[in-house]
Amino acid sequence: MEPLLSMQAARRRWTGLAGLGVVALAAHLWAFSGLEWVWPRPSTSPLPMAPAVQVRVVEPAPAVALPAPRTAFAETPAAELHPPATAVAPRPSRPPRTAPPEPAAAARAMADISAPAPAALPVTAVLPVAAGGAAVEAVAGLDAVPRYRTEMPPAATLRYVMQRGALRGSGDFSWRPEGERYELRLEGRVAGLTVLTQVSSGTFDAAGIAPLRFTDQRLRRGTKAANFQREAGKITFSGPSTEFALRDGVQDRLSWMVQLGAIVAAEPKLRGVGAKVVLYVVGANGDASVWAFDCVAAESVTTGAGAVDALKFVREPREPYDTQVQVWIDPAQHYLPVRATQKSGANDEGFELRLQSAETH
Repeated sequence: MEPLLSMQAARRRWTGLAGLGVVALAAHLWAFSGLEWVWPRPSTSPLPMAPAVQVRVVEPAPAVALPAPRTAFAETPAAELHPPATAVAPRPSRPPRTAPPEPAAAARAMADISAPAPAALPVTAVLPVAAGGAAVEAVAGLDAVPRYRTEMPPAATLRYVMQRGALRGSGDFSWRPEGERYELRLEGRVAGLTVLTQVSSGTFDAAGIAPLRFTDQRLRRGTKAANFQREAGKITFSGPSTEFALRDGVQDRLSWMVQLGAIVAAEPKLRGVGAKVVLYVVGANGDASVWAFDCVAAESVTTGAGAVDALKFVREPREPYDTQVQVWIDPAQHYLPVRATQKSGANDEGFELRLQSAETH
């Protein structure tokens, strides 16, 4: 009688421990599922409940000695009596439970304005820097970048519809020239979340905009920066150790949007189909390449303020994952962009800005 009672007590103890384990597991899953849900859920239907778990303790069956099998031979080779051990394939483990899609993933996708960082053009030479003696990389094609005259637009605030695939948001583009300095800022938002902040700041010189620092921050990522060290004659980055020689007219991935229009405003011969503007553009990821813009058409663009007649410039990619850019600049708005698209590679769904309103100061 006593062994039976002890077995029943053991079953109750194991059942209680298993129940506590299920409760603890459910509490952990609930806690982790609540992390980072800062985006509306894709579906309003409730999540399915996990099936109830039942635990039953099974007593091991007593070992039973089996009689040795009879053979038709008087003697059995030792190799058959003791076959070599064979590897036993492990039982396939259940795939780990995947967390539900993070709601902010859509916002992060929208934040990838530039898609993959474009591949830098091949290095053609290594040149010494005058200050410090460090070596920097030279970008192919820089000799074809001319110095243009520029006519800077007045201070302005442009508000865009920002779209990447099926995702839509808003983008505020702020251009603030003050004396010999300027600041240019682009902030992108999706459903109240700031998914993108790019800032270009610097001065002006004979070639137009002269950036000193460019920063690029995406949703839940660290800020990356490109530093234009004009006294040292080089461009450095906050992350990569890559350095490039600093040349006249160099632009960052935000300032080119104003520099292109400032060149066209000052050069009437660049306002017709077939004209070309070549810029040296540097990103915050340690990338640098030559962007050659071709004027391909005069087109009407639908904006929030109505249709505008704009000049369309296109930068064609040089490599499979290089950046393709299309930009429409409006002569009536000091040649600032009223629409721009950017795409890297055939599988990139692309990014677009389309003007909703513009205000000059």
